[in-house]
Amino acid sequence: MSFLVKRLAGPYSSRTHWCCASKRALTLVLAVSLPAMLGACGSSGQGERVAEGPQASCGAAAPATLAKAAGHIAIEIYADELSGTGVRADQRQVESNSPLLRALASGNLAGVKKAVRSLVYSQTHIVRLRIVQGKTVQADIGGPYIIAPVSGTLRQHNRTVGHYLLSVQDDLGYVKLETRFLGLPLLLQRGALRIPLEGTLAAAPASIPNLGPVTYRGTRYEAFSFQAKAFPQGKVRISLFVPIYHSLASESCSAIKLSELAHVAQLVWHRYPPNPAASSTYVSQVGSLTGGLSYVRSATRQLAGSTLPGPTRLPSQGTVTYRGATWGVSSFSSPAPAGPVRVYVLVG
Repeated sequence: MSFLVKRLAGPYSSRTHWCCASKRALTLVLAVSLPAMLGACGSSGQGERVAEGPQASCGAAAPATLAKAAGHIAIEIYADELSGTGVRADQRQVESNSPLLRALASGNLAGVKKAVRSLVYSQTHIVRLRIVQGKTVQADIGGPYIIAPVSGTLRQHNRTVGHYLLSVQDDLGYVKLETRFLGLPLLLQRGALRIPLEGTLAAAPASIPNLGPVTYRGTRYEAFSFQAKAFPQGKVRISLFVPIYHSLASESCSAIKLSELAHVAQLVWHRYPPNPAASSTYVSQVGSLTGGLSYVRSATRQLAGSTLPGPTRLPSQGTVTYRGATWGVSSFSSPAPAGPVRVYVLVG
């Protein structure tokens, strides 16, 4: 059984997750393991497999390699809510809100609260918004468990009338995104206290390292933890629990990283409708999450890609040299209205 299949059917899965993982595992056995076995026999319809020498096993570094690959995705999910284009759009909406600016300039506190409520409960993604004049909080509306706050200045006619702190991400929203894109058990804490959120672990182990082994209810994991900003101040510690298998050490470090990021890429793919416009959005999101390249192709025709025109030939599984760098390649096939497509993930 390949490492990637084990990753999909790990012990952390819920009853529903087990079912979904089995279906994903079957797809990846066909899309990843089989092309890898056939690659030595010649070229595939999607390009020639680049010959590789034997790679050293990752050994004792395997758990940390896997956890860091998953942790990179978790941090990128958080970072997008802190500085992504959607956040900037919501900031501009607050900064240009005429009722809010007029109310602040005239000292109309009821008007300030009305404008803030309208912004939080309108079509924006804002989950909490705080308005401050001097050291006085004039309005603070939104949920209790909030992360990734961003701040800015409110001006009317080039005069500063106040400052704001907003967030587009609450803790539960982050958990849902992590579950959607990674599917790993996780825990959020403020200090030593667990934040009681649906979809997180029911209890916290006595000690969770930033990166290292941890046991939870008899199962061994590799923990990856990082600090997120809390609203309005302070920190939230987010810890991922990545399941570890004894055979993991026999894989190469590059194969472990590629398998984890390819798994994420496939989970993201199933969030989009199968059409060319969605493929372009998919490529952009996968690039943001993984830091790699991705391409969607129908036979030899490229429907979307991180670069245009992209590599001339891509192996279904293996490595490719492109623009002076060597990339690990994984791929999977998917049905589409105009015929099946193949999605490639390239990791440096």
